[in-house]
Amino acid sequence: MSAWLINISMSAYAETSVDVATTEIESPQVADPTGTAFLEQQIQRGEADMASLQLEVMIQQIEAIHHRYHEDLIEPLTLLGDAQVQLGQHDDAIETYGRARHVARVSKGLFSEAQLPIVYRESELFQGIGDLDAAGQSEEYAYEISRRVFAGPDLQAIPAISRLASFYIQTNNPISARTLLMSGLAIHERNGTDSSPEAIPILNGIAQTHRLTRFPPFYVTDSSDNRLEGPTPSLNTRDLDAQYVVVNSFPQGERALQKVVEIQRTHFADDPLKELNAILELADWHLLFERFQAADTLYTHVYNQMAERNLRPEDLFSEPKLLYFPRPENPRRGTRSESLPQEGLVTLEFNVNKQGRIRSLRTVASEPPKLMDFRVRRSMRIARFRPQYVEGQAVLTEAHLFTYKFPYFPLEGQEEVVTDQINNESDKEDLSSPESAAVQE
Repeated sequence: MSAWLINISMSAYAETSVDVATTEIESPQVADPTGTAFLEQQIQRGEADMASLQLEVMIQQIEAIHHRYHEDLIEPLTLLGDAQVQLGQHDDAIETYGRARHVARVSKGLFSEAQLPIVYRESELFQGIGDLDAAGQSEEYAYEISRRVFAGPDLQAIPAISRLASFYIQTNNPISARTLLMSGLAIHERNGTDSSPEAIPILNGIAQTHRLTRFPPFYVTDSSDNRLEGPTPSLNTRDLDAQYVVVNSFPQGERALQKVVEIQRTHFADDPLKELNAILELADWHLLFERFQAADTLYTHVYNQMAERNLRPEDLFSEPKLLYFPRPENPRRGTRSESLPQEGLVTLEFNVNKQGRIRSLRTVASEPPKLMDFRVRRSMRIARFRPQYVEGQAVLTEAHLFTYKFPYFPLEGQEEVVTDQINNESDKEDLSSPESAAVQE
């Protein structure tokens, strides 16, 4: 794969990992920067056990010289929490981070930004142990602090806005994310930076929210399925009161991505690969929204530009690229099953036409047999691929393989009963739907 190909946001919902922006917040000043810097390096090198012992001694010394709420304790307490996370001592880390945050509030002020690095560490810890409700509360608390500290059209508020929006996107709450991102874009506009590279994460994020509402990461069974994959927002501010409730807007998303292309072309004229990457994402947008001619024009442009620069476009276009696959619901755990989860799989073979659609779908492997065949096939019928290109032209790809892996719980003491847990639904195609009509075998 060519080195220029960077991660394209939301390129495949099967491997969703969405970051609206990278948040960098400086750590507060410490009493002994040399000592803590060395201990931080120790933790990063995997020597958390040794570092934690030294940090505990340092904390005791600071408390003896000053008191339990002195600002010099903030950095060693934070690093001790980091060490405890690395050692798997999650409960201790939560308590240590909580104390560090409390010391920061007492010594620096109730709404001091010195809390932010600690709060974000708490959020990452909660996400790591699967407590999204607590993680959401931490992210929203950090946003509230930032909103108070950086009032008005202050560009320093952008990192907290982007980070909370990213969390909402990751937990499939695009409407709330869009509201925050639009407020971030308004800050850029008031500061005259909406056409600067710093606005690119906000613009990409706005497009992502429209894409998520049209293409949710999970298979939607009916019109009432409007689930979140994380906590419900609990902000008690005006920020989410007047939400941008447009479900999905092709023009708004297109304009945002077009502006990213313009910014890359204007500010990085000496690095055309940045522009090509932005054009590629715009092409994917057009294909997903079934603007096939526009998508083909942009794909061809990227292919030809790469070829002219000897960047091996065949590495990028040599096979179909999955852009959207709605994740099917995994099998439920039976009441009689006490086993640990095992990994099952379904392997499908199909053709991908020049518009990225599926043809001639066939199941070639299934383990356990028939347990998830129907659901995986159902999701694949509405999947979308970036088609294969040869010499700048889209081509039909035959016998393309796709494997979906999932956890399941076998029943104890007997063979697996494979009912697919969907009321005995069979693997028969529903020929009444346009998606199924496109994949008749």
